[in-house]
Amino acid sequence: MIRLQLIAWIWIAITSSAQAFPAIGDHVEFEARYRGGKVVLEKSVKSFDPSSDRFGVRTLMRMGDTLLRDDLYLLPRSFLYTPEKIARVLSTCVSREGALGRERIQGRMVEVCEFYHEDSQLTTVLGRVPFGQIRFQEYLGDGEFLDFHLVRFDSGL
Repeated sequence: MIRLQLIAWIWIAITSSAQAFPAIGDHVEFEARYRGGKVVLEKSVKSFDPSSDRFGVRTLMRMGDTLLRDDLYLLPRSFLYTPEKIARVLSTCVSREGALGRERIQGRMVEVCEFYHEDSQLTTVLGRVPFGQIRFQEYLGDGEFLDFHLVRFDSGL
């Protein structure tokens, strides 16, 4: 159970990191394998407050039938990737020691930039999808990692 709590804590950290294309209806779903089971992370843009320029983002995390997190965060636009930010990431990928590539997601070819951090040995892949993330890894401790892959996305645009 402690590992599940650690996974839930990591989800909070992930929520405040790379996100993209802020529009009501944006939705992404990631999967990672963990001890023979599957951890599912979902993010959805539920609302927008133009007076504060903040988006209501619901984050949901579950392992099997166990709900680990279900939270709503109000995030400023600056916390979210926009199409322009993703375009900058892709255009500066190689100069920032990333690797450009293409991945097939939901039958579409998506241009991506993959970053590998040598010290942590973690990989992040960003591309033109809602919330910007295509693949990311989280270290749990004791040599264990969660390797999240984008498996589904819908754009509210």
